[in-house]
Amino acid sequence: MTALAFTAPAQDEPAFTPPTNGSPSWLAHQLPSGWLIAALLSWLGLDQLLLWRFLDIMPVWAYPLGALLIVGLCVATVRAMPDQRGPTVATLIACMAVALILLMLGGEGRFFYANIDWQVRLAALNDMRINPWPFVYTARAEPDVLRFPIGMFLVPALAGKAWGAGAGDIALLLQNAVMLAMLLAMGSTLFNKRRERTVALTILVGFSGLDALGRILFRGGLSDHMENWAYLQYSSTITLAFWVPQHAMSGWIGATGYLLWRDGKASLAQFLTLLPLTALWSPLGLMGAMPFAALAGMRALMARDIRARDIGLPALALLLATPGLLYLGAANDDVGARLNALPPLQWGLFELLEVLVYAIPVALVAHARRFGMDTLVLLTLWLLAIPFVQIGSSTDFMMRGSVTALTILAVMLVDLLLVPSRARLFLIVALAVGALTPLHEIRRAISHPAAPEVHCSFFMAWRQSFWFQPMGTYLAPISYMPALVRPTNPYRASAAEPARCWDGQWYHPDGRYGPPHSGGQDGVEGKAKGQTHTPEQVPLGREDMTQQSIQ
Repeated sequence: MTALAFTAPAQDEPAFTPPTNGSPSWLAHQLPSGWLIAALLSWLGLDQLLLWRFLDIMPVWAYPLGALLIVGLCVATVRAMPDQRGPTVATLIACMAVALILLMLGGEGRFFYANIDWQVRLAALNDMRINPWPFVYTARAEPDVLRFPIGMFLVPALAGKAWGAGAGDIALLLQNAVMLAMLLAMGSTLFNKRRERTVALTILVGFSGLDALGRILFRGGLSDHMENWAYLQYSSTITLAFWVPQHAMSGWIGATGYLLWRDGKASLAQFLTLLPLTALWSPLGLMGAMPFAALAGMRALMARDIRARDIGLPALALLLATPGLLYLGAANDDVGARLNALPPLQWGLFELLEVLVYAIPVALVAHARRFGMDTLVLLTLWLLAIPFVQIGSSTDFMMRGSVTALTILAVMLVDLLLVPSRARLFLIVALAVGALTPLHEIRRAISHPAAPEVHCSFFMAWRQSFWFQPMGTYLAPISYMPALVRPTNPYRASAAEPARCWDGQWYHPDGRYGPPHSGGQDGVEGKAKGQTHTPEQVPLGREDMTQQSIQ
């Protein structure tokens, strides 16, 4: 923690100081930030075209037009960059190493344990790999289209088709690692010195609410998965990376774009153009970024600083993303939004230990508000409000819709900790307590066997751990698909299933509740011994289970 004890750099200090320890000159070369944003935009744009092919909804001539639109957006994005000074090659390499380590520990590539969300996710990826595109499931009376935030899976599925299941796993890891590395590298330009960037990375990776304190005070002690201590959840950075990287990427893109724009290192057009394309990775993450997009637009309007590109480029990106938005919005009867009544004490204690413990010190210290008091007010109000909104059958909206706001709050904390203040010691202690949450997640990753290969379909995998949840977050009856995105002649996937979904053990964090399969050992269907309830009759005491992400 003593690394925090240094002063902020002078305002005229260069954004990046080349290495002076004999590093090769190419490592000190600065990459234009516009190129990194364009690379990110091109990958998100490619996902849109692959969705067209997955559903087989576009004529052949539409693909060159879509590719031309993506190229045009990338060129315009590079030209719109107000500050071309980006991270060094050395910084990007370091960020890639960090991203690979984090995502491998989260189970990607199947080198380490993967949390139970990956049971369904890997089954869906396998279905996309082995079945011709487009395809429908035939396990129910009406054929179902696989309809979920599919962006993260399209390229890995193609790699799996070409070179086998293992190649798909590695492609998923590399794709996500490159994307996270680019975000970390672009975010590093918000800080001037190497020590500042190191401190920022440490805080961001370890950032979490005081879940351990909440567990001890209100639940009688620590547990394997601590964040649902109040039956509400804001996820730590590590939890997001390990459990739901697709939702995390969407929210982190929104946070990075907003912070770069607010710091004068990206244009409003660049920030807004990225957002529609993230919906295919996570519409919930996109929703969490929209309040900050609205604030950015309002500030630009008030300053009379709106340019044609600030409207035109996001509009073109929205046009490109429209089929994806129609696809995601199909047959969402099981996902609909509703207000969630919360006891005031439950809500107040949760917000105190997850949000206010950090937001209040930032509000009280002027130099911690580099990104504006309006930003702090907005993110605090958003984080106070979203627990009252439920989308779907669980708390996924508040967990994923909070990603952008929590990331911005973490960066504002970095600013506060980089200079001496009366709040520093308190925040160091709070962050240390919060770090127990990601440490528990890492402990689980290295304590249990690596994730096995999934052999069964989405349907059988779903019944292993999520049997008590509706399947509407992943499936849409084909008749419910809008005409523009409805496959016209899909392949009918076989409903036959293997004897086991996977071989070996797959540890369940809430295994004490005994989900209806063979104790999580072999992925075999059938109720656990002595269990008499049905999927429609969730037993009392399953509150933790109902907080799980199912996407």
